[in-house]
Amino acid sequence: MKQTMINAGKYNKKIEIYKAQVQEDSQGFQSTNDRLVLAPYAHVRTTKGFTLIKNDTDFEKALTNFTIRYPRDIELDRNMIIKFKGRTYTIQYLNNINEADIELEIEAKLVER
Repeated sequence: MKQTMINAGKYNKKIEIYKAQVQEDSQGFQSTNDRLVLAPYAHVRTTKGFTLIKNDTDFEKALTNFTIRYPRDIELDRNMIIKFKGRTYTIQYLNNINEADIELEIEAKLVER
């Protein structure tokens, strides 16, 4: 298999990936706390408005793509959230690029409050 060179400088934005954990307090009430799972550097791309208009897509479907180095020992899933620049994103789709276990593309949607 041909080895692909990746420019490490493209991973220039720090993101944090969290998993929600349900905990029970001393009185028996449940609360949800976010537990940090991974804090990688990522290449971040957003869908541009022109692309949405050109494809006749609703602006609510604007997604952000976070590309990170493939995590070897941590299994990421769609139930996790991403925090980036004070904003929270829900994971919509995970893509192991070319099934090469080198880069993982995460398609995420901004959580509007």
